[in-house]
Amino acid sequence: MGTTGLTVRITHPFHPLKGQTFDMISRSPHWGDDRVIYRAADGTLPTIAAAMTDMEQPDAFRRVAAGRAAFRTVDLLDLLTLLDRVSAPVEGEDA
Repeated sequence: MGTTGLTVRITHPFHPLKGQTFDMISRSPHWGDDRVIYRAADGTLPTIAAAMTDMEQPDAFRRVAAGRAAFRTVDLLDLLTLLDRVSAPVEGEDA
């Protein structure tokens, strides 16, 4: 059993370990991201974003979508911002 006595289940629909449960070691911010450290079957201590586990409630849209939505609203908005940034013309570049 982990040091906390808590378990964490990976819930992200595209994660290869989806549905598996692990002993949680700790949860803390790392580089601005809320991360969970867990003990893997091989004894290593990998980390995963807390949003990809059952440690966080799904956002309102995904709750209403009842499993029919693959992405969180906040992640889609972040993707839109990134796409806008990379498609913007570079200053001094010909159109």
